Amino acid sequence: MKRGLSAGIGIICAAILLSGCQTEKKQFMTDSTGTKVIQIGHVNSSKEDDQYQVLALYFGEELRKVSGGKFTVDILTDSILGGERDMIEGMKMGTVDAALITNFSFGTFVPEFQTFDLPYLFTEREEAYRILDDEAVMEIPKKKLYENCFIKFLAWGEGGFRSVMNNAKAIETVDDFKGLKIRLPETSIYLDAFKAFGSNPTTMAFSETYTAVQQRTVDGLELPISSFYSMGYGEVCSCLSLTEHFYSPAAIAVSRQTWESLSDEEKVWFQTAAIEAGKRQREFVKDIEEQFIENMKEMGVNVNSVSDKTGFIQASEPVYQAYRDIIGAAYVDMVFQKLGR
Repeated sequence: MKRGLSAGIGIICAAILLSGCQTEKKQFMTDSTGTKVIQIGHVNSSKEDDQYQVLALYFGEELRKVSGGKFTVDILTDSILGGERDMIEGMKMGTVDAALITNFSFGTFVPEFQTFDLPYLFTEREEAYRILDDEAVMEIPKKKLYENCFIKFLAWGEGGFRSVMNNAKAIETVDDFKGLKIRLPETSIYLDAFKAFGSNPTTMAFSETYTAVQQRTVDGLELPISSFYSMGYGEVCSCLSLTEHFYSPAAIAVSRQTWESLSDEEKVWFQTAAIEAGKRQREFVKDIEEQFIENMKEMGVNVNSVSDKTGFIQASEPVYQAYRDIIGAAYVDMVFQKLGR
């Protein structure tokens, strides 16, 4: 990522501020019973065991419960509202009510979020939860997201640790990455990490990736286990290597226009529902991942663990050094201090 990106983003967000697009109160849609309807989008499938769909379903259940049936959630899946950046822009403009957003997408707009995408930052889920649920850690990125980009962060859900599926070979050491053409989302920290690993990363829209893998346009891709399974990659990839190179949290977020159209009581309902949904969904993902791995083995996928990640971690050092300044040294150092490193 170029160092001038933050300034450019500031100009974009300032332009949005001047446009006055967030000044009007939102008129909520209602169903036939008069219940207010909130639409929430995500890029994954509508399968009931997809981790993003589960998070959205849990949010809907919790919001209906805590509001006494005054709100319901309409879930729009499979990138119907566009990719994550499209939904971020929609929330900025107030045309998208709410969305589930992977951390790396927020990192494009608020540098501090990129901290959580540093390779091998977290070694286990509980460590990630402790940091991500720490209000002192989240205060700055949440404030910037709200004030500069008109998005209200509500709570974290679980994407899971990201690993690699491909059709070339099992990845057991960092040297196995050399020459592999791996699809990545268009985020600089991911690209720089995979270049450091020695692969040949390429970006493309998530909606185009399945066909690209199937047709061998790319050798493979990286995703959380639940996404691999729910999106059917076990049918088009021969190898799954549990590299666990990034931990991938997913946020429940609403547009500032939606948020500021709520009463104080309704804001409590939304916040409470999101936190409870995130807690429930984290447990779901932990419980289901092992079953998904076994299911993919039965489909014929070769699955290997990576017991020694030392080489991957050492290869990541230049990424840490570069992004410490891009993100902000004081913020990165604060997170590392809380991690005890």
